[in-house]
Amino acid sequence: MEVTVTLYATLTRYHPEEGSREPFKVELPDGATLEDLYRKVGIEEGEVKKAFIRHKSRPPDHSLEDGDRVGVFPPVGGG
Repeated sequence: MEVTVTLYATLTRYHPEEGSREPFKVELPDGATLEDLYRKVGIEEGEVKKAFIRHKSRPPDHSLEDGDRVGVFPPVGGG
């Protein structure tokens, strides 16, 4: 299956073209979860705060479907 991923803020360092904010495609086996996607892209555990699919926040064990568009956000700090 193929999903389209958009990484935000500090997570853009995991984009195939490091630092790009453009969406990119990722091939995964059927039945893959968000956790599987994070591993495939190289995102380390604890670096994701939220992931959105179809405008809804989804947990790491959420099963992906072919054609999903995934937005991935890190924890945000400020001061």
